Amino acid sequence: MNEDPNETRLENLLRSLAPAPASQSLTQGVDEELKLDMSWLGTPTQARRRPRWLTSVTWAAVGAAAALTVMTFLPDSPSRVPAAGGVAASPALLPVSTISEWEDIKDDGIHYSQERLPEQHVRLIARERQTWIDPRDGAQMTVEYPREQKLVLPISFQ
Repeated sequence: MNEDPNETRLENLLRSLAPAPASQSLTQGVDEELKLDMSWLGTPTQARRRPRWLTSVTWAAVGAAAALTVMTFLPDSPSRVPAAGGVAASPALLPVSTISEWEDIKDDGIHYSQERLPEQHVRLIARERQTWIDPRDGAQMTVEYPREQKLVLPISFQ
């Protein structure tokens, strides 16, 4: 342990340092600024809490709204037309959604047409998802299939 006396003296000097107290004008300025900030609130700084029952009522309302939305799209009385053999035919499926998602865009480069004009060739690879619902029992059917489109875009050099 080679301790340098200068380092020890410097460390002792640094340990003995204490911050200077805040001036009276600084303390008053900070107090005035805090009072101005508190005046914007208009109420005490207590945190407002929602009643416990409000969360349950909110979830119940969301469920009721979802049920009403589904019921508006269902027929009032399911019509059952007897099919051959006396068995009731299933009602038609109702379309719910069709979603197309782009998965990739591939640049096939620049090609020249028969007229010797430049064209940009692009392939769009997508996936389409269609969903239907059976109004009789709420069963959902989803079909997903890939799509590929080839685009030819004219190029103009100006």
